Amino acid sequence: MLACAPTFQESQWLPSAYRVIEQFALHESKGFSLGVPTWLYHEPPTPFAGGIAKYFSNSLREESLVTIALGGIIFTPGSVGTIQEVFQDVAQNHDGTPGMISPMIFFGSDFWTKDRPIYPIIKDLADGRAYDAFVTVADTTDEVISFLKSHPPIPV
Repeated sequence: MLACAPTFQESQWLPSAYRVIEQFALHESKGFSLGVPTWLYHEPPTPFAGGIAKYFSNSLREESLVTIALGGIIFTPGSVGTIQEVFQDVAQNHDGTPGMISPMIFFGSDFWTKDRPIYPIIKDLADGRAYDAFVTVADTTDEVISFLKSHPPIPV
């Protein structure tokens, strides 16, 4: 349903998102989803969130989101902000803060091993440490889901 307009720059992006929300009654679910956009890059807030929040410092926003993402983070291709979040997450897993080790999934092996070869650096940092088994690269959503299911966060 979303494949017809995968980015917000496309005219059908918002209408297709609303069709998904309506068909799956996403805003009527038991959980609450909070969107915390950057507000820096002219990106609109996600329509899938039940609420929208604002941080006035993007670095605090990133640190907060990485800290509460105890179930793991899937890093999709991005730029300096995404790479900053990668290193914030690896620092938390490396030091065992905030008391959990959680999955780090790099989605798109060519991007993370060739275009922006961050994945080999992170695997090298993790070598011999408890979080080494929680770092992977994946190219399909099935690989991501399988890894998340087989690597639940563990307390430190």
